[in-house]
Amino acid sequence: MSNDKNTLANLNEVLSQNPNDIRALANRGETYRLMGDYQRALADFNQVLELEKNHVWALAHRGATYRLMNQLDLALVDLNQVLQLKPDYAWALIYRANVYTLTRRYEEALADVDKALAINENIIPHWPGERALLLSYLRRYDEAIECCEQGFKQMPDDFITLYTLAVVKTRQQGLSQAQADIDKTRIATQAMLDTEERALALYRLGGLAALENDREKALDYLKQAISIHHEPQGLAHHDLAWDEMRDDPHFQSLIKE
Repeated sequence: MSNDKNTLANLNEVLSQNPNDIRALANRGETYRLMGDYQRALADFNQVLELEKNHVWALAHRGATYRLMNQLDLALVDLNQVLQLKPDYAWALIYRANVYTLTRRYEEALADVDKALAINENIIPHWPGERALLLSYLRRYDEAIECCEQGFKQMPDDFITLYTLAVVKTRQQGLSQAQADIDKTRIATQAMLDTEERALALYRLGGLAALENDREKALDYLKQAISIHHEPQGLAHHDLAWDEMRDDPHFQSLIKE
């Protein structure tokens, strides 16, 4: 946060000399976005776009800001415009895929993910597990398992890919057949609790507990994950691990936007 404040102070100094400095405005908008100050971020991105209508970077990051504000229609308008102007913008493809996923347009999300990965395989840190998760939403279980197995060749202990495999196997083959995968995933995921990916690890520990019908533990993990980061809240709307808990009022209250 101190780095963000220093960046902000420097950008404010530049803008005090030249209020229409496009680069400084765009960077300040992005700094506000990363700080969670979305209204100020929008104000700066809007000013950039008034000065330069087709500023692709500002459009993309305004779209990302709208997504974080859950204004998904506005996010999609911006991201569509970006990808008309620059079809190979992998970062925008991933953000549009995220919006498509949140609106249950899974086929379109998968297409964008595949386009982005073809441009830059490193654009998604845990891409095999993330891509397989989309396949699981489409009930394309065999393809999801194949995607996970492919990912293990590069990242054998990736906890997100292990998690997706455990969920898919549970849904396709039953809990008893998937128990070994669940246990292996839990060990790998617990090792991530003291890292920057703590929220994602807590979320997946909750999903594993949900698969085993340990509702109290599942909800506790989910609550902790959501308190740290917004992403688990969106994931739980779609993740098949939570299917038996969809009607649970405590689960519904946690994932309510």
